Amino acid sequence: MWYAVQTITGNEERTIESIRRLVNGEVYEDCFLLKREAVWRIQGACRVHEERLFPGYVFVSTEYPKELYQELKGVFSYTKLLGKEGEEFYPVSVEEERFLKELLNGDEAYTVRLSLVEVDEEGKIVGCKGPLQGYLDRVIKKRIRLRYVIIRVHLFGRDREILLGIRLGGDCDGVGRK
Repeated sequence: MWYAVQTITGNEERTIESIRRLVNGEVYEDCFLLKREAVWRIQGACRVHEERLFPGYVFVSTEYPKELYQELKGVFSYTKLLGKEGEEFYPVSVEEERFLKELLNGDEAYTVRLSLVEVDEEGKIVGCKGPLQGYLDRVIKKRIRLRYVIIRVHLFGRDREILLGIRLGGDCDGVGRK
């Protein structure tokens, strides 16, 4: 199961390195950061880069949350396994994990890739391929020119707004990826 580990925003990569270096590898299967592709438009050209999907959180796949909790005490950077301190730990629910895996679409780098969208003359999204495809009904804001949409989903115990990158046919195809 996946568990969310809270850490200091901006230190996620350092926290993952510390967990991989200091935590017994038999206690967890994987430790990762969820990212998303986003687009910067610079002088009319697309620049695709990656951003944190959930700043301040890293995820650990484990079947041993109590042991992980004990091991995290040895990690130098601030970490907190979500749950009741030392007693009970809250895994990412089966539905939430399924949703996140659908967004990731099997991406080994845990990155939500850009969705290809088709818009009509009024700027309404009329077609989509990619992570956004099954969630068009959850779009609460779209900025086609800036190449993103925001969807609202219930995640980690509350409603959250998640920004997802988009591209239009032909633009951002393999150019300017960082």
